[in-house]
Amino acid sequence: MIILDTHIWVWWVDNNARLTPKYRQWIQEYQQQGLGVSIVSCWEVAKLIEKNRLIFSVSVDDWLSAA
Repeated sequence: MIILDTHIWVWWVDNNARLTPKYRQWIQEYQQQGLGVSIVSCWEVAKLIEKNRLIFSVSVDDWLSAA
């Protein structure tokens, strides 16, 4: 299992072009073994949205559920 950093997690879920092919490959390789996200990353995402530094087309609750 690997733990994804907050920005890597956000980019991966949103299929953002800033996620490099190397990181996409690593995620794909480890996906069957398990991917983890720290509860702190969930908090960071919520705070970034609260401060308008991160914008999603859905609510933070919906995004976290989907992620």
